[in-house]
Amino acid sequence: MAAPQPPIRMVFMSTSEREARDLARGHRIRMLRARRQVSQVELAAEVGLSGSYLSLIEAGRRSATPDVLERLAAALKHPVDYLQTGRGGPDDAEVDLDLRFAEVALRAGDAPTALDRFERAAATARERGLQEAWLEARWGQARAQEAVGALESAISAYEDLGHEVALPGSLDRTAVWTALCRAYRECGDLARAVEVGEAALSASEPPGANAPVDDATIALASTLVGCYFERGDLTRAQLLARTTLARAEQNGSPVARAAALWNAGLVSESRGDLRTARTYVERALALYSETDNARATALLRVASAWLILREEEPKIADAETLLTKALDDLQAVGSVLDVAYAETELARCRLLRGNWQAAIVLASSVSERLGADGPRIEGARAQLLIGDAHVVSGNIEAATESYTRAATALRATGAHRQAASAWRELAENLARLGRSQEALDAYRVASDAAGIAKAPYGVESIKRNSPEAPVEKAVVASSHHLP
Repeated sequence: MAAPQPPIRMVFMSTSEREARDLARGHRIRMLRARRQVSQVELAAEVGLSGSYLSLIEAGRRSATPDVLERLAAALKHPVDYLQTGRGGPDDAEVDLDLRFAEVALRAGDAPTALDRFERAAATARERGLQEAWLEARWGQARAQEAVGALESAISAYEDLGHEVALPGSLDRTAVWTALCRAYRECGDLARAVEVGEAALSASEPPGANAPVDDATIALASTLVGCYFERGDLTRAQLLARTTLARAEQNGSPVARAAALWNAGLVSESRGDLRTARTYVERALALYSETDNARATALLRVASAWLILREEEPKIADAETLLTKALDDLQAVGSVLDVAYAETELARCRLLRGNWQAAIVLASSVSERLGADGPRIEGARAQLLIGDAHVVSGNIEAATESYTRAATALRATGAHRQAASAWRELAENLARLGRSQEALDAYRVASDAAGIAKAPYGVESIKRNSPEAPVEKAVVASSHHLP
């Protein structure tokens, strides 16, 4: 009898590993093409491919056949084995695989795993002197840090990358500045966000008023619109949104047009034009729904629900449907901030249905998860909702505490319009309860937050300096400054 043979081991590559290898292969092709300083269209024509097919290969979304790899290797003057494995080429295969695996994890919403692999890749690349790989790892590390809510660490990495003299061909400098602008906005430093965004936009603008702009510049401008919106500079936000949308409609990709429409919708809402805002956001949602960007699609569902809930007669059930679907996706692919944004609006649905207890529980959970040092603007919005719920419950003391905490945080970020709105909301609730002096104090703080200056020659000043001056004249002189 023949000796028994060991069982055959069937080894299957997992989907994530296969995607990582495709991404790594595409990355190597893209890097070599960049070093040759040829475009996708030029390389595709040289090897007999369509530009769209080469684009899919470089993006890791299509596996190249052996014949295609042979032709690409010959054109790029590197062995096929290098394109396949990273061996025998200028880059280190171990670092390369870590980078691609981390990228897949980040795309799938597993930010902690992505951060771990990016950090490992960065350490190995630095140890072996692989400068380009190290910069790529830092870029991934920063995005993963932002996704887990470590905004200060992300900002530090983005700042370093933005000031690098030379970036890898796969890393767009405008995208780095856009990420930095966004991170400062999320952190609550709106002044710095606007400063970074304007400087980057000025540097990336092509010469000539009618010159076409690329998607990266449109994304930067759209992010800057959001910063102006948060800060309350609605005129600048509207002008920039209009220009950005026109450029995106002219020569932007569907994703670029969707980003421009999204922020134009926010500005329209802030100016009281809910109908236009809904039109913009619905168009953006339709565009994103045709892509594989699950995170952006989910966030647009939240934005759509946000607009529904601000109508005079909100369709709460429609908003809840959008938010529930968005949360299902964001739990998998969104950041801590994304989930907080959706849950705050879901808490608003509960409040509008009269369930103030459930609204407080959910909004408080959001606030605690974000933490005192987390994204301040979203944390303040959660506190505002808690304040609204306490008003409905009749607990004005608790409401005052929440409103005050929210308004103070908003004012510290530079979001003066929103801070003024919070103080005014508190003032009106106090007035309804007959607490006139406290309401007056809150109105005054709202005026200060909105930037309304105190009269230089008010009643008290005139009375101190001219006791004989009639009070009526003093009132006339300063009436346009009174609340």
